[in-house]
Amino acid sequence: MNPKISIIVPVYKVEKYLHKCINSILAQTFTDFELILIDDGSPDNCGRICDKYARKDSRVSVIHKENGGLASARNAGLDIAKGEYIGFVDSDDWIESDMYELLYDLCTENDCDISNISSIIYFKDRIQKNGTHPLIVHQKSEAMKAMLVGDLYDEVVWTKLIKRTLLEDIRFSEGMVYEDTAFTYKVIHKSKKVCSIGAPKYHYIKREESIMDNAKKSIRIDAVLIYDEMFKFMEKYYPDLTSLVSLKLANSALVIMNAISGHDEFNKYKNHFKTVTNILNSYYSTLMRLKEYPRNVKILLTAAKCHPIFYKLLVNQLPRRMQA
Repeated sequence: MNPKISIIVPVYKVEKYLHKCINSILAQTFTDFELILIDDGSPDNCGRICDKYARKDSRVSVIHKENGGLASARNAGLDIAKGEYIGFVDSDDWIESDMYELLYDLCTENDCDISNISSIIYFKDRIQKNGTHPLIVHQKSEAMKAMLVGDLYDEVVWTKLIKRTLLEDIRFSEGMVYEDTAFTYKVIHKSKKVCSIGAPKYHYIKREESIMDNAKKSIRIDAVLIYDEMFKFMEKYYPDLTSLVSLKLANSALVIMNAISGHDEFNKYKNHFKTVTNILNSYYSTLMRLKEYPRNVKILLTAAKCHPIFYKLLVNQLPRRMQA
């Protein structure tokens, strides 16, 4: 008989965190699950640690594969998952013992395809506890808006439990960061109802060497490309939500353009700058109507519309507090 839940954990260079993560999953009060550990070509002892757990607990299975990144590892787990529902945990994090019992009960008791809890995020200098709201059940369109607004829940998958039938033709985008952003809105679109409760059961470690931080340091433009794709999707299925997506796209684009404009190696990222500017300019008329943007930001948007180099010259003259 197949388990009720498949929990997928990609593993790569997290040797000092891995025991705490796996132990927190195996200690769940909800016991009818399989734990799929994907050793994504980790060069340390992570693969051996995973194998040791598999020998001890029959619920644990291990995939050893060549390094392909987080999305590739998650997809490998999805390809073999047998559970009625799917959960994701990052291997440097840990979870409360009743997290999956709560998520499963939320789905089954409220006839929902996706359930959400909240999280505690550990920064280097502070701790942030997210969400204390009561149970909320959304229809699909309401859930899509809630995800984009981000007050109740957002696109991250590690706070969610997802019915596996929603994922038959959906996988994570490989070779990109912000893979959760590219994934979750498509899953919500396949759902009927989504429920959420503000119970911080997931402990997320914000590491400086994380994939997301490295993406910012290396100036990746994935977020802009993903929001551009998302806008076209929303325009087709949820036209009343396009302004929310255009705002996210513009914010991401401006952050990238600011970073490149002031970079010592501007020429190295010149093609990225041009690509992002061209995408941003295609939303110019929409963005100029947004009340969220102050006058100085709209001046920058207009400069970019006239010519990308005007933006670079102008943004380097503005005080940092006036930039997007």
